[in-house]
Amino acid sequence: MNTAIILCSGSGRRFKNQLPKQFVKLAGLPLLVHTLKAFQNSPHIDDIIIVTNPEFIEMTWGYVADFCLDKVAKVVCGGKTRQESSRIGIECCPASTRYVLIHDGVRPFICGNIIAELVKAVKKYKAVDTVIESSDTIVKVNSDEFIESIPDRAFLRRGQTPQAFEYGLIKKAHDHAQKFCVENLTDDCGLVMQTGHPVYTVRGDEQNIKITYPIDLHIADKLFQLSAKSLGNDSDNSLAEKFFADRTIVVIGGTSGIGKALSGKLGGYAKKVYAIGRKTKPGIDLIDPESVEAGLAALFAAERRIDYIINCAGDLIRKNVEFTSVQEWDYVYDINVRANYLLAKASLVYFRKQNFGNLIFVGSSSYTRGRGGYSAYCSSKAALVNFTQAFAEEVRQFNVNVNIVSPSRVDTPLRYRNFGKEDKKSLLTPEYVALKIIQAMMIDTTGSIFEIS
Repeated sequence: MNTAIILCSGSGRRFKNQLPKQFVKLAGLPLLVHTLKAFQNSPHIDDIIIVTNPEFIEMTWGYVADFCLDKVAKVVCGGKTRQESSRIGIECCPASTRYVLIHDGVRPFICGNIIAELVKAVKKYKAVDTVIESSDTIVKVNSDEFIESIPDRAFLRRGQTPQAFEYGLIKKAHDHAQKFCVENLTDDCGLVMQTGHPVYTVRGDEQNIKITYPIDLHIADKLFQLSAKSLGNDSDNSLAEKFFADRTIVVIGGTSGIGKALSGKLGGYAKKVYAIGRKTKPGIDLIDPESVEAGLAALFAAERRIDYIINCAGDLIRKNVEFTSVQEWDYVYDINVRANYLLAKASLVYFRKQNFGNLIFVGSSSYTRGRGGYSAYCSSKAALVNFTQAFAEEVRQFNVNVNIVSPSRVDTPLRYRNFGKEDKKSLLTPEYVALKIIQAMMIDTTGSIFEIS
């Protein structure tokens, strides 16, 4: 039996947040949940032991229940140091445990391939570390801060987790440390090496970062934003055909530009696709609350189930603030922000009835910084990103995912109306963006921003 020990009993002192970092939200979910899902989904892991702070045991069990993490066997109180918490986790393993993988709860990007490689290697070498090459030169300094030596970078590695051990070996290493009063080592491999046993290494991943400081959370958020690019090839349709076979999908703004391309692509995969515009039947005028409610009511009455609602509608008026009227400014915000609020509010009624749902907004890469000439558009798209992330947190309890895709410059009628003729080679095609949206739809996440470029 292979048991994963997840260490998350740190106080988060360096993170400077009210909650310890392992419980902070990332892409709509607690950071710890992302970590646990990787081990829950691995066929190489049989049991999971979570070692956490006493005051967060009840909260952690709540995550276990909410996210169906049935491999979690125990949630136990950790110690004052990482070494003590690791020892507690080892001592709480089931009696049938033969190998253990010890992992930092604040490394949410651990992937199944690394877990598989560790399990394979530990059966041969008994002690295995996950490492990556050092891209920086490492210098050793003395007590006066002068350089003492510069080791050859070719032989230096940066340690990550998980670390994998034969159960008897790691138990012996901790017993040895207690016997000789070795305390507060931050690495289980170091304990094993003190017994004279060698430690093998397998290659980790640059993205397998540890969330330690607030800036790390921003980096992690960006990694989740880019995760759509890692799912399959554009030319591989088999996964999409299987995934969407029984789904009902509503594409609003589906009669032009990105929405039209998306509806066409999904039509080859899904059970039913509705390409909705203001003049279709049913039709939806996103600025009119009654139209939004009536349109969704008609769609739900017809299908009794809606799996995805994707809103591709939006607009841009290219004018400097000096020349933008109040009416024009309000219109841009109405169609890019208020319309999505109305759609979210109306969609939630039906998503709650069926106890699941997926809502995806189409934003713009313009959310990252304001650009002269279309400040209303840029600021409204930034507001939409924040709305997406906030709403995602509110509705996670109802099994509803809310995400946003933000493409860069796309060859659409909207762009042509505002920028005129441009070199098409410099623009994304609606078909390419549609494929990337489909990839994002197949990722189980909420509160995420998928950038398309």
